[in-house]
Amino acid sequence: MNKIKFFLILLPILGWIGCSEVAVDNPIVITAGIAKKGQVLDNTEKRFQLGDTLVYKFEVTSPNGISKIEFSNFQGVGVNQQAPVILSKVENLNGTTWTLVDTIKNIQDDIRYSIYVEDNNRQFKTHQINAYLDVSRFMAIVLYDGLINGTSKTFINLESGRTFFVANTINDPAAMDFGFAYLEAHSQVLACFVSFDDYWYTGNYPSAVNNLNQPITFKKWGVGTTVNSWIKANVKNSADLKAKYEAAANYPSVMPLLPDGKAALNIKAKDVISFKTADGRYGLIQVTYVNPRSGSTANNQTLTFSMVVDKKPITNN
Repeated sequence: MNKIKFFLILLPILGWIGCSEVAVDNPIVITAGIAKKGQVLDNTEKRFQLGDTLVYKFEVTSPNGISKIEFSNFQGVGVNQQAPVILSKVENLNGTTWTLVDTIKNIQDDIRYSIYVEDNNRQFKTHQINAYLDVSRFMAIVLYDGLINGTSKTFINLESGRTFFVANTINDPAAMDFGFAYLEAHSQVLACFVSFDDYWYTGNYPSAVNNLNQPITFKKWGVGTTVNSWIKANVKNSADLKAKYEAAANYPSVMPLLPDGKAALNIKAKDVISFKTADGRYGLIQVTYVNPRSGSTANNQTLTFSMVVDKKPITNN
């Protein structure tokens, strides 16, 4: 009798387990595409050129009905990245589909467009498309060569445009591309850029070890006609950067310890400097201001410049 009672108690439980609903995937579907005007829209990663006009499209379907849509953009990447901006917000839609088609005219910055969709069952999805330029522009970079002991030297990462103090270079030396040095002790060399793999030759950073990363090579293109707008007016794409590097003159070394090409020497305001990375990307720098602080007890030299550089190639990794 006890066994029968136990079975009668267990049967509803087994039935409840066997009849439970299977969870279904989120039914919201978002498709999107972007392309240069006149070309086929898709969401594959691609690069555009300054001044291109782009078209993008978002399509949303949800059988449960669309409760909320937020459409935002993020302008810039790396040091140029700005806070996201909500472009539109729609709630309580009476329908199961939603479409947006729009145009980016004369693109001048990297932009990401993001959409958030929520249905009437409080399920949600997000999706993003990128409108990335083939070059990165950083229009106001400042590097320091400060205290004699080297604790306030700064270096730059070309991909992000971020600058780093010495402590950061020790943690991740491969992320550093070049640094600024003001060599007051050398009569023939004052302000200069030095490829990070050879920076230790300057004596400004003796703890650096050679071959920590791939070298940058510099060439002297010439002098810009204006301080702030020349580089913006003269570089529109990656091809411009390569052409200017190939037309530029080599920097001859005036220091036995600094190999030819790995240092841009005696930099002054308006100087235009071409460079090439070890992986074949080109860049262009225009110097805005050099503050030598000659004779200052603070010994705090600064250099301000604008820069345009090729982005790293697109990979599937």
